[in-house]
Amino acid sequence: MSVELKRGFVTDAVEAYAADCGEELDDAFMYWFYTLLFEVEYDDIPLEEVVDGAGERQIDLFRIAIDESKQTASIHLIQVKNTEGFSANVVSLMKAGLDFIFKSKREVFEGIPNPNFVEKISNVRDAMREFGNTSFDVHCYFVTLGDEADISDEAQQNATNVRNEYGESQVFGSFSYEFVGVNELNRLVNLRKNRNRIIDYDLPIIYDANRASIVEFDSAGVSSLLCTVSGKELAKLALVEPRDAVFDFNVRGNLGLGGQINKNIHASSIDKEKAKQFWFMNNGITMVCDEFNISRDPDNPLVKLKNLQIINGCQTTSSLRSAFEDDVLLDEVRLQLKIYASKDNQFVNNVVIATNNQNTINTRDLHANDEIQQLIQRKISEEFDLFYERKRGEAKSENKSVSNVIKMEKAGQAYLAIFKRQPTVSRAQKYKVYSNELYDDIFGKSKPWQLAIAHELYRFCDSRGRRAYRELKHDDPSRNILNYGVFHIARILWWVLENETADDAAFLEKFKSPPELMLLIRNDDAQIQAAYERSRELMQEVVEANNESLINLNNYFKKAQSQQDINKHLKSVLAADLDEVLEAPIS
Repeated sequence: MSVELKRGFVTDAVEAYAADCGEELDDAFMYWFYTLLFEVEYDDIPLEEVVDGAGERQIDLFRIAIDESKQTASIHLIQVKNTEGFSANVVSLMKAGLDFIFKSKREVFEGIPNPNFVEKISNVRDAMREFGNTSFDVHCYFVTLGDEADISDEAQQNATNVRNEYGESQVFGSFSYEFVGVNELNRLVNLRKNRNRIIDYDLPIIYDANRASIVEFDSAGVSSLLCTVSGKELAKLALVEPRDAVFDFNVRGNLGLGGQINKNIHASSIDKEKAKQFWFMNNGITMVCDEFNISRDPDNPLVKLKNLQIINGCQTTSSLRSAFEDDVLLDEVRLQLKIYASKDNQFVNNVVIATNNQNTINTRDLHANDEIQQLIQRKISEEFDLFYERKRGEAKSENKSVSNVIKMEKAGQAYLAIFKRQPTVSRAQKYKVYSNELYDDIFGKSKPWQLAIAHELYRFCDSRGRRAYRELKHDDPSRNILNYGVFHIARILWWVLENETADDAAFLEKFKSPPELMLLIRNDDAQIQAAYERSRELMQEVVEANNESLINLNNYFKKAQSQQDINKHLKSVLAADLDEVLEAPIS
């Protein structure tokens, strides 16, 4: 495919993205690449990672991902130019940016008028002190619409100099500097479309070197393996993200744990005596893959699988996963496992059809298929004509407009922030949405309209905050409230709507009707906008009243103290309003 043709495809994609997100083309290109590289939605791009602006040293995007369990971290530094070439000067300036990040003194980098950039550099320095610089992998990208085969010698040499200084010196665990142009962008687009559900996995197996515990057979270009796997290892495989992607080749729907067969499987896996006989009583699992390799290490026997799919035994796998997630799956559970390796699509399809003569499981998320989630989806559709997305990718596959989608996780977070008054948990501990501690409180005890309204109030605050964030000057400290305090502002917004709009009888009537309130929010009603501005004002008062620095509010909004400060301040505002009413002369 010619470079011009690829450039046309990429340009069309960026222009469509810009129209959908309401961004200028240059910014849209930057955000589009971010979503492509990290596989997130536009609304999920953390604004604090956008450091484009004053003093950014040719670094537009600055991402830090820390794995505290492994004591490692990765840094992604990205420069995006909406041009058709790779400037040698930009490479040199990115080198200066790297020097600034890793070499400048604290008093120097803290003096630049770019709070996001300052915070990111500070975070890197702090993490390196904790984990050591060799625990960091650093990845640099220079992204344009250029042709990677047509990069000037000067730009190539400048990039080599960067790699030599930061890579070959072994300062970090690893270091890379990459030119990304239309060829790589086109490849990434196709990769995300066609390979976003590929599962590669190292599966531990049960192996005894003194017995024939593994059987291999090859015929007609197909390699096969018969072995034994523990129930817990199979359950762990089924937990790999994207969740349930290992079942994509399934041809029939999932009975869930409501089916008698699945109930029996689950019951057998947690019964001490039946678990010991599981290998004999169960038909086992059949997998297909592109290729596999066996490691017969007595201490760590495993099968390395490329692009695997479970095509038979999906009920068994999901039932064991449920038992594992409930922490009741017994160690004694063992299963027969058959693996076929072939890249012949017709062969794979034939095996899928031949082996699926009993019920199988379609791709679905465990919580997404809870009865309550299905009821919420139906109710939100009936009441608001909006699509409640129970599982990732569902809305896209249904061709639903992003603006008409209520996302389950975000709705849960927003409900927790607004109706349960826990914005800090929503921001810093979103995993709790699915925890035993809060899941039922959020989804089981809420009303569907509350989830939908909370989601749209959050979206309203987020979109207004993002817009204002970009319009404000980079040295305006209030930008950090908009960046880190979206859930907190949304929580205050609901309070304002409840407590400061009582004088407007027409609005109050609509406020009490969820469908009418939804229309007000989605249509940018002036009263909602005014309430939002009031919420921003109150949030700033809370921060200032508690002597919090406006420069770095990330940690403040992650602490329960911020929730307590909001509650206290709103009570004082309400008390002051009451005093005004009581002191007003009686006419």
